[in-house]
Amino acid sequence: MKKKEHWNTDQIRQYNRSLVLKLIYKEGPVSKAEISKKSELTFATIGNITTELLEIEAIRESGYGKSNGGRRPILYEFNWDNYYVIALDIGVTQVSAALVNFKGSIYHQHEVSMSDPSNKPNLIEKVYKVIDELVSQADLSFSKIVGIGVSAPGPIDEDDGKILTPPNLHGVKNVNIKALLEQRYELTTVLEKDANAAALAEQWFGSAGSKGNILYIFADQGIGGGIIIDSRIYRGYKNGAGEIGHISIDIDGPKCNCGNFGCLEALASGIALVKRVKQEIRRGSKSSLSALYLNDEAELTLETIMEHGKNGDPLVQHILNEIGRYLGIGVTNAMNFFSPTTVIFGGQMIELYPEIIQVTEEIAKDRVFSEFAHDIPFIKSSFGNQSSLMGAASIIQQKIFDYPENILI
Repeated sequence: MKKKEHWNTDQIRQYNRSLVLKLIYKEGPVSKAEISKKSELTFATIGNITTELLEIEAIRESGYGKSNGGRRPILYEFNWDNYYVIALDIGVTQVSAALVNFKGSIYHQHEVSMSDPSNKPNLIEKVYKVIDELVSQADLSFSKIVGIGVSAPGPIDEDDGKILTPPNLHGVKNVNIKALLEQRYELTTVLEKDANAAALAEQWFGSAGSKGNILYIFADQGIGGGIIIDSRIYRGYKNGAGEIGHISIDIDGPKCNCGNFGCLEALASGIALVKRVKQEIRRGSKSSLSALYLNDEAELTLETIMEHGKNGDPLVQHILNEIGRYLGIGVTNAMNFFSPTTVIFGGQMIELYPEIIQVTEEIAKDRVFSEFAHDIPFIKSSFGNQSSLMGAASIIQQKIFDYPENILI
């Protein structure tokens, strides 16, 4: 984009409107004078913009402020009850959708199992099914829904809205999810990589707030990374940034689903944990899971393994500690390169066994180069298993606040 001094009238108007809407969203109830002071826009400009936002019911009047000698000023706040988004999370084992308001509160949620994620038509059918059932079950007018945010495993083409070739969704290739959803539901749709989306959710709705640069570690069936710089997702060339799961940790390590060897994901993901436990049981390692595995291998799910680890299974705890050390090395590399102000951990692995964060932090802070890195907080996601779902809500919300005149009409 051009520098601000080279913007045309329409670009300036769009920026000003977006700025005022964000201030009312974050600061409301707030007066025109307060908005003018914080935005450095003239009172007349604020008056014109608030009138327009009232007309499209993006904001509403919310009582009166204190008088400074004259009439009490009218206060404005975001019209929370008027807008909802559909948040769609495409995972390895299920597709989830929720209706979320602009405060980040889930109004209604629905999910369907991904019994066969390796079939592209099946994926689209699952997506349509979960959204159709979500909307039909919710007691909410469709006119209040203003967009769809989609969180999916990378790699993706964010510009064209395509899910490209996710290593853990075998057979899924070049799915133009944006075009398909916009055609079917006639709603603005935005696609984002799951880890990026989860990182953005922490900024919009979580504990990170709008300050600082975030490194988000998404430890789930696979491992992803999200980077927020100056309140914006950093995507890199062709959306390739943040793929911490495919940093090479061990040159002689196991083959990853991406085709490389020794990736962090091949050593420390949920998929890697399940494989490793099965391998060790076959080798004769003692575990409370042995009988279950020998009876039916399919019953050794990530959830079951984590439960036995919490209950003191020595094999599982040993492997989980090793996974924490691998994650620590991966995070060290990312910190040395990026130097974030906060490291946030989310995903199913973290939710089921948050102790991994402590192991990861000890390794990372022992090995990181900068002495200032010891002050960087390592925290757990605010959203547990719903981090990607809340991320999907945040990405469409970001789009709406950037271009309110195109969507809130």
